[in-house]
Amino acid sequence: MSSAHSPLRWGVIGLGWVSTDFTGPAMMKSSGSQITACLGSSLEKGKAFAQRFEVGHVHETLAAMMSDPDVDAVYVATPNAIHPEAVLAAARAGKHVLCEKPFAMRTEDAREMTEACDRAGVVLRIGHQMRMEDVLVRAREIVQSGRLGRLAAISLERASAMPPRTTWRKDVAQSGVVFDVGVHLLDQVQWISGQRFAEVNAFTHPDRRLGQPDDQITVLGRMEEDCHAVVRATREVASAENNLIIEGSKATLVTSALRFVSEHVLRVRDGAGTTEERFPASPCYELQVQAFEGEVKGKRSLLPSGEECVHTVATTQAVLASVVERRAVAVNA
Repeated sequence: MSSAHSPLRWGVIGLGWVSTDFTGPAMMKSSGSQITACLGSSLEKGKAFAQRFEVGHVHETLAAMMSDPDVDAVYVATPNAIHPEAVLAAARAGKHVLCEKPFAMRTEDAREMTEACDRAGVVLRIGHQMRMEDVLVRAREIVQSGRLGRLAAISLERASAMPPRTTWRKDVAQSGVVFDVGVHLLDQVQWISGQRFAEVNAFTHPDRRLGQPDDQITVLGRMEEDCHAVVRATREVASAENNLIIEGSKATLVTSALRFVSEHVLRVRDGAGTTEERFPASPCYELQVQAFEGEVKGKRSLLPSGEECVHTVATTQAVLASVVERRAVAVNA
């Protein structure tokens, strides 16, 4: 293992666009990280990644990656359904894990992965990097301070680009905007409010019951303290607001657009008037890498643990059950 003062040595598992366009460059920018190994769906893809990011070891199998003594931690960005295989292998090999969202497809898998990493004594965090956004960190601080009073309602939406779905992203069992974006929003609502989802009702378009991955999902949720939440993730809207609204008994918090802008504005309105704060957009992937480096050294960050994400997976399962069964579904973690 590397020393406390040397860079964290990463093995990147899964070499799709999230690794090549976001996380890989973020690791390259950080003096506290070094990519020492990679594993892709083909040797050709591995060699291309290695050339671009100056990676020394290109592995052809998961076993080879886990046997590599020059890897301290793995970043798991495989197709969604096979996250458990890589995370459990990392736990057995004693390697720390940053796993992309969605953490797992099933609550049982999420709990098994969490318990395996706990037993192995390795750090496990899930890539909800939007928690690193300064304006959302501030929103959470305001909510937790009690300034808004009892939370009555939360609304959060996020639009995504709409490139053609290819390969595994055409598989309805592990794809759709619910997994691309929706899980981020479910995590944020719980993290910012300090409340977990208790019950959900949801609809998608296209309808997942027809066997197609969804491009829009709307979730109506009841939180554990009876706050109501509306979450919408979409690939069908060209110019969505992409904002957050939190309404409380004492005040209301509203942000400006949270995507595709260089600056965020947060306003709180109460009986005395409106206050305003401004935040530059945060380099969330870079901050996520730095946060994980700190986690390995014992410094707790804003990244969610496996235990936190067990409930997010359970919430997502309840959402999907609601879509199929056309009824309100209780969240059971």
